[in-house]
Amino acid sequence: MKLLKRRLALAFLLCMVIFCMVPVQAQGKVQLADQAGQTEENAQQAGQTEEKVQLADQAGQTEEKVQLADQAGQTEENAQLTDQAGLLSVTEAKEVERRLAELEGRTGWEFMALTTDDAGGEDATSYAESWFDRYTANDDGVICAIDMDNREIVVRAFGEARYYITDNRTERILDAGYEAVSEEKYAATLQAMLDEVEDAYQNENASKNYLQDEDTGEVIRHPRKKSITLSEILIALGLAVAAGGGAICGIFGKYRLKFGGYKYPIEKNGRVNLTAKEDRLVNSFVTRRHIPKQTGSSGGGSRSTVHTGSGGRSSSGGSRKF
Repeated sequence: MKLLKRRLALAFLLCMVIFCMVPVQAQGKVQLADQAGQTEENAQQAGQTEEKVQLADQAGQTEEKVQLADQAGQTEENAQLTDQAGLLSVTEAKEVERRLAELEGRTGWEFMALTTDDAGGEDATSYAESWFDRYTANDDGVICAIDMDNREIVVRAFGEARYYITDNRTERILDAGYEAVSEEKYAATLQAMLDEVEDAYQNENASKNYLQDEDTGEVIRHPRKKSITLSEILIALGLAVAAGGGAICGIFGKYRLKFGGYKYPIEKNGRVNLTAKEDRLVNSFVTRRHIPKQTGSSGGGSRSTVHTGSGGRSSSGGSRKF
């Protein structure tokens, strides 16, 4: 009997132990499930965060591309300075741009500076002319270029500027640029060339200079602008009236006695003497002299040799290898 009671007591204790362990395991499983759920939720959140980061990176890249596109558009719209070859530092580029703007304000022309390391198969002169045609509608202007592909420096002048950038001036501009470009001082090259262009603008007498087409030989004189202002007309009219009135008054004053009944006695005071004179031809001589044909430069001034580029514009200037 006692043995039975002990077994029942042990069985009861065992049941109690089992009963107590089941909620603990269930709670552990719930906790594990909760942790798993939280882990999955964290993973989803991490995935969403990573996706947001990727979207932000894409948005940043898109914005950067838009900014670059805007900058490219601005470059095409205002191509005063284009450093395709990457020869200038940021500071040097700003200095050249400031110089270009200064010259534009002083002359009213379009000024451009260009560097390139790929002329696309064109020679240096054609590339500079095409660039000026592409990025400006101004008839008057100057472009200075450094072509690393063809190893040349170039200056081309268009419109009114052609009468200032004569053949002699072109050589001076290229001389100034050549010294600096030979020392790989590219910003100084552009500055030196622009300085010589400014000197030409200040000191050349454009009205006396002329253009000569290198293909046809045609000479074109500077179209002098002849205009008379209203004040000049009034001054001239006043001087004419004063001069005419003075002359009339002088005549009337000098001959005032002869408007009455006075008559000069020509029969009494007049006298006529007649003499005979005879000329005979003794000999004659004929002299012939060759008179050379006048050229377009006979009027003085300096020559600008021009040619018409692929864009249809006439320009003067030149280039030099380095």
